[in-house]
Amino acid sequence: MALAQRAVSDFEQLMNVSLQNFVNASAALGEPLTSFSGKVAEAFRKNLELIQYGLCNPQPPMDSEGMKAYANKIREIVEFRESPKDSSFSNHFSTVREAILALGWINVKPAPTQYIKDAKEAGEYYGNRVLSSNKGNELHKQWVSSWNQLLVDLQEYVRNNFLTGFTWGASQGKGGAAPPPPPPPPPSLFADVASPAGGDNSRQALLNDLNKGTSITASLKPVKKGQTGPSGPAPTLHSPVKAQTTKPVARPPKFCLDGRKWLVEYQRNQYGLKVEVEDISQSLAMYSCQDTSLEVTNKMNNVVIDTCKNVVVVLKDIISSVEIIRCDRLKLQCDGNVPLINMDNCDSVQIFVTPASRGVEIISSKATSCNMCLLKPDGDYKEIPMPEQIKTVLAGEKLVSTIVEKN
Repeated sequence: MALAQRAVSDFEQLMNVSLQNFVNASAALGEPLTSFSGKVAEAFRKNLELIQYGLCNPQPPMDSEGMKAYANKIREIVEFRESPKDSSFSNHFSTVREAILALGWINVKPAPTQYIKDAKEAGEYYGNRVLSSNKGNELHKQWVSSWNQLLVDLQEYVRNNFLTGFTWGASQGKGGAAPPPPPPPPPSLFADVASPAGGDNSRQALLNDLNKGTSITASLKPVKKGQTGPSGPAPTLHSPVKAQTTKPVARPPKFCLDGRKWLVEYQRNQYGLKVEVEDISQSLAMYSCQDTSLEVTNKMNNVVIDTCKNVVVVLKDIISSVEIIRCDRLKLQCDGNVPLINMDNCDSVQIFVTPASRGVEIISSKATSCNMCLLKPDGDYKEIPMPEQIKTVLAGEKLVSTIVEKN
């Protein structure tokens, strides 16, 4: 019981000190970072609520309302997109977006500390860009330092309390002193979205109905065959139950060699995957992966990366080409010769080019916020934005197009 109380107390201390330092550093830089740091604080509060609940209860299903509320706070930050007027803080946003997945440690076994470390390192690239573009500015330096320290303290917290993973129901069935009053049941995780006193009653009614679970359908009347719509009045705001029953189909992850093709599909939160190529005729097909890193050890024929999000891929020599399709926030590092990269319908792709891959040709279409990063002798990278704007004029009966360079 003392261990459970210490785990809650230690996390509260982390929020009161490290998290508050980050919030203060964000407030010093003003909007929009002040509001953005509020989202981060909410995600940490959800983490604390889940710790309090989980120490006294068995692990709920991943699709339970409490777990979804916890995951949604993280997803809000990961999927956040700044407006054009906030572009001067885009590296700040990316620093947090890349590393906030560290809060998913509670579902990771047996090495949650390594998971946090990997997430922290994913954001350090953008944190270094914040420092390089704001040299001499103590406010930006303090902001990066406070964020890094918050993740270091989170890793230390997990190491001290849950080294091999979170222990659900740790305070159940223990002897000795009587346990403290348990935290509220999972519906309390919705406290932050409840209407304030005197607020919107319809919104509160919606939340109350959703918390009923499947019993909400008890009051619905069956629809007779041939009946095209309800005969009574239109349904109220708090009755759209059907939307709750539609869930995406969970696909099993796949990581295998099928003939001469490596299949890497539906991987989630998998860092450190490695493809050991033994035949240069082998190829790689990576599909629908998220929050994953993959390294290809040797020379292979070709690579296709399709519908992946927040993924890091490191390649050696490629004989044919690399196809990148419908990807968001992909980092591709080319450590060997890559003759051609085709990129279609992508956003925020970064291609890291080493001296061995400087001869690469890139053909892109419908690609936004994509950059080529050249390795410099000092070990740093020079980022070069890829053109997005094209000017087209009519010359006789032909169209002539030129690239519009941004200043």
